[in-house]
Amino acid sequence: MAHWWVNHKQTVRQETDGGYVWSPKANANGAHNVSYDNLTRCQRGDVVFSYAYGRIGSIGLVEAAAITAPKPPEFGAAGDNWSQEGWLVRVNWQPLRQPLVPQTFFELLQPLLPERHSPISTNTGRGNQGVYLAELSDALGLLLLKLIEDHADPAVRVHLVVLAEEGEAASSLLADMQQLQAVPSTTERDALTKARLGQGLFRHRVAELEPACRVTGLMRQEFLVASHIKPWRDCDNRERLSGANGLLLSPHIDKLFDRHWISFDSDGQLIWQHEAAGEALRCWGIEGANLIQPFSREQEHFLGVHRRCLRT
Repeated sequence: MAHWWVNHKQTVRQETDGGYVWSPKANANGAHNVSYDNLTRCQRGDVVFSYAYGRIGSIGLVEAAAITAPKPPEFGAAGDNWSQEGWLVRVNWQPLRQPLVPQTFFELLQPLLPERHSPISTNTGRGNQGVYLAELSDALGLLLLKLIEDHADPAVRVHLVVLAEEGEAASSLLADMQQLQAVPSTTERDALTKARLGQGLFRHRVAELEPACRVTGLMRQEFLVASHIKPWRDCDNRERLSGANGLLLSPHIDKLFDRHWISFDSDGQLIWQHEAAGEALRCWGIEGANLIQPFSREQEHFLGVHRRCLRT
């Protein structure tokens, strides 16, 4: 895993909203540019720090290697002198609770800044807009993560795990769809396919048992996620469609529950063991669960499996 720093003051909103970074392949005069070439060195799982207006406002994980792509139309007049063809790297961005101002910690960062192509001035700590994407040493990357965790977003470790596992989810989904082609019954195959995509029969059965998110209390089902308690990949076909094997959760709660950062005890109380999960909940203003109704015996069976996988 490598660490990268992107200076994108002109296009920070477009790139973080769109889930990517983009640069031309060369300078306006056609000259070679190391910080543009760096996009071609990005690999899936690399960490990227988004810097603009003197602040690191988001962190992200690279989802795939660079591809050739036209200049994004949403850039508008930004970079009018850039060529129309460039490199595009997909990045799963996570905004920070509070931006981190690197200049505040310049004395810590300065010794670790690269001698050449530094993303900020080695003398002043101000952004170097002549460098678009800069490679950081592991020491500098880990220091930035620590500073973010201490001063900007205590849940940064959770965010990185969640972002990484979201990337894995797409591959998992494709593999599941391929496996379903082997199910002999057309009716069963269609029902399982809809369930895997978060639609249809599974969601309906969960909603019959769970009227609201057990943590936030939100009852508007169009905003809730039907989350499997026992993971899809570990279930037989009956368990995959069982309403007792699911909860309707608000999306940010689902991310923690689906990845076993949090769970529920037999009384319906919210539980966690890793301090990073507790920090995330406190940042969101969550102190416990809403005890809507007791879990059924079958729900408790699935939750017992879930609790055994709780992150520590």
